[in-house]
Amino acid sequence: MVPFEEALRELGLHGEVSVLPVLSGYPSPKYINLVLRRVGGRTFLFESSAARDDIVTSIHAALDERNVQKLDALLVTHCHGDHAGSCGVVSKRGQPDGERAPIYLHSAGYRFLTHPKAAFVYETYELFLTRAHWGLLDYSTLNDQDLVEHQIRKHFQGYFARTPKSALRFIDQGQIPDGIVGVPTPGHSNDCVLYYDPALGVAIPGDTIICTGVPDKPETHAFVIPIFTVAGQSHSMAYERYILTIRRLRRFFETHNVRAILPPHGRFAITEPMAWVRFAEGYFKGIYRALLEDFLGDTSRSWREKPFRACDLNPYIPTAGAHPISTPSHTFGMLCSLADEGYLTLEEEPYTRQITFRVETMPPEDYVERSLAADPGPVPVCRTGHLLT
Repeated sequence: MVPFEEALRELGLHGEVSVLPVLSGYPSPKYINLVLRRVGGRTFLFESSAARDDIVTSIHAALDERNVQKLDALLVTHCHGDHAGSCGVVSKRGQPDGERAPIYLHSAGYRFLTHPKAAFVYETYELFLTRAHWGLLDYSTLNDQDLVEHQIRKHFQGYFARTPKSALRFIDQGQIPDGIVGVPTPGHSNDCVLYYDPALGVAIPGDTIICTGVPDKPETHAFVIPIFTVAGQSHSMAYERYILTIRRLRRFFETHNVRAILPPHGRFAITEPMAWVRFAEGYFKGIYRALLEDFLGDTSRSWREKPFRACDLNPYIPTAGAHPISTPSHTFGMLCSLADEGYLTLEEEPYTRQITFRVETMPPEDYVERSLAADPGPVPVCRTGHLLT
């Protein structure tokens, strides 16, 4: 990991690519890195923070500093508020009244933009539901007023500006600017995309790839696996898709000259993409080892004989610098995947909405290792004029 300015300078990209940190509007992480790319007389902006007035003002101020009169395209990696919330407003920059630069995204999440209030209600419902599934919250203790006034809801309110569908371009339907490649990377959310600029060898990964740390303190430098936000009855979906994303990105990095990855949070560019792949693989292997050896192997608690929740593993699972709410989502997804395979059973309590697991038969020691080593097949790539297959 190398500080952004240093990495761009060393790679000869200073002036062609700029990283613009602005407030995210979220309690954590507090900042998001927008990426400005100038090419062939066109100006692209990757990511757009929340639609809060002060944040929109700061985005325009950052663009003013770089003498950006007009945006020709705005590309968002996924429709969470700190990445897409203000895109319908910022994309108006330099455009005639009533018009916007095209906004590029995966079609799986666009309704957060076209009807944000309804989408917000659904999304925050899922926030409560997932925390209950993991065992961190008892859903039966929340009344209707709690659900509306809960602090979690207030944190995520007003992040999206309503944007008409006519302004949107769906990269999975072949609508993507010439010279940019999109790689679907689901897991953190279903609509995650990594953008790649082959001319420069630069990738913008969204929350799929995050790093943290203070530049002058190497001991603090670390990668982070993002929280899994897919909920509902697809309990194992986010985990299994993220594992597939790791495998696909390994192949993509092996076959493409990715010189720098510019994560959305933190202060560093990643100049060794395979270092992230090794970390991600090691992280999930570490969780699985802790599950088998430390948790199920803890004879004083007899976890093999009694039901347990995902949060019961928290003391046993390494967070690797992740946000404390993230690791339970990873653990939960892994447990649900094991239940899909028949090694565990799961049961959802209808009032608390908490899910408990029981061991049917001990899973094999190499379960995660085999999952990570499986052939990912052809990496799906979005290009101009080509439908995603």
